[in-house]
Amino acid sequence: MERNLKIMLIMFIGIFIVLGAMIYISIPNNKTEVFGNVDIGINPPKGNPNSEIVLIEFSDFQCPFCKRAIPVIDELLQKYEEEIVFYYRNFPLEMHANSFIAAEAAECANEQGKFWEYHDILFENQGKLDKENLKLYAQELELNQNQFDNCLDTDKFKQDIERDINEGEFLGIEGTPTFFINGRKIVGINEEVMNNIINEELEE
Repeated sequence: MERNLKIMLIMFIGIFIVLGAMIYISIPNNKTEVFGNVDIGINPPKGNPNSEIVLIEFSDFQCPFCKRAIPVIDELLQKYEEEIVFYYRNFPLEMHANSFIAAEAAECANEQGKFWEYHDILFENQGKLDKENLKLYAQELELNQNQFDNCLDTDKFKQDIERDINEGEFLGIEGTPTFFINGRKIVGINEEVMNNIINEELEE
């Protein structure tokens, strides 16, 4: 009888520890790595450029998780319309064969003032990011085709993409999407944590 009670007590303690760990893991953790001023890159902002909250995303046009992040970002921009500004930076992953050239193409579109329009087309067509299709998307947006083609064919923005990658690696980025809110690092899509951090930054 005494032995059975001891076994039951051990089992109860074990279950209590497991449940406690599960509850702890499920609680959103706003404690993030904090970096200094993360450079905003060369792409135009979305939102109020004079905002006190700066959201920066390091992203990959072939990354399915980055595509899923788009409605989350849009919702944040709508919710905090006057308080937040968003910048997109390139972090093409080696595992994605066309992500680097897609990033170059986006910068070629940016050169003609159509970064965000081209950005949207790339994410809508993640499976068709070869050079031929990248040039077709420029045509759809009625960009100057000769200028765009020459930009892409000569790797005009290669060094800018490499600069983004190098800075991302310096910041410890290993995958996409990775976000920074006023220098506070968030890996992956966690809307609750992002909202909490934004509110904390607004309260300071």
